[in-house]
Amino acid sequence: MSQRIQETLYGDEVFQGFTAEEHLFQGQTPFQKVDIYRSKRWGKVLVLDGIFQTTERDEFVYHEMLTHVPMFGCADPRRVMIVGGGDGGILREVLKHDIEHVDMVEIDRTVVEYCVEQMPTLNNAGAIYQDPRASLVIEDAFEFMKREKHTYDVILVDSTDPIGPAEVLFSHTFYDLCCKALNPGGVIALQGGVPFLQPDEAPGVMKLLRGLGLKSRVYLAAVPTYYGSSMSLGYASDDLAAMTPVLENIRARFARSGVETRHYTPELHVASFALPRWLEDTTGGLA
Repeated sequence: MSQRIQETLYGDEVFQGFTAEEHLFQGQTPFQKVDIYRSKRWGKVLVLDGIFQTTERDEFVYHEMLTHVPMFGCADPRRVMIVGGGDGGILREVLKHDIEHVDMVEIDRTVVEYCVEQMPTLNNAGAIYQDPRASLVIEDAFEFMKREKHTYDVILVDSTDPIGPAEVLFSHTFYDLCCKALNPGGVIALQGGVPFLQPDEAPGVMKLLRGLGLKSRVYLAAVPTYYGSSMSLGYASDDLAAMTPVLENIRARFARSGVETRHYTPELHVASFALPRWLEDTTGGLA
């Protein structure tokens, strides 16, 4: 029997939902409530603590934009870290690049396992975790980074909203660890919420990153299932060249890479940094 699923992110003030044809998985982990549904419109949908995370239908938009903008923005990305990303979409996209190694640090094993089982198109049916360049670490990213002290050329923070287990991933302490783990010329990219409905999220992260000595700015991706207009993605580096993409250079690197995409293009890469005036004013543009 079908049922209507309503997102809880904004309480009763603003809401969205979809009709689920089937409830494929429901579980309570030590960290969060996990649900996976099947719908006619969106395919399979991952919901964590009542908040829509990703769908089979449009996941490639978010995953490609969070991955390929920083990967092609960094001059020579060889070592990569993914924080979160339990559905596997970011790792799938990172592995399209000619890298040496990627650490994916995800706190909740259940999300990984059930996304492999129920949403295999996001993670190549789990084959991404068998790639010799990839290391899947089931652990709190804080503890991993403090203990291992690895350094990276690109750090991708694919977190949920700053609620529950992901709240600490928006803290000064966490971004300080990221900055210390970033190689010179490296790039950090992260999800910054939907700025029209979460107006404090992106400006707060920009302030933290700038306070730690990095240049930072916001770029945009229009993901259909994220209600409230375009999603903001944070972007930071100590390298001005990485912060100011030149279309001809990105085109050349993209052509050489052989990376195949459904959404990302070099033209979109550059255009995504063009912000509406109100968002540029609140996030500070490039600073």
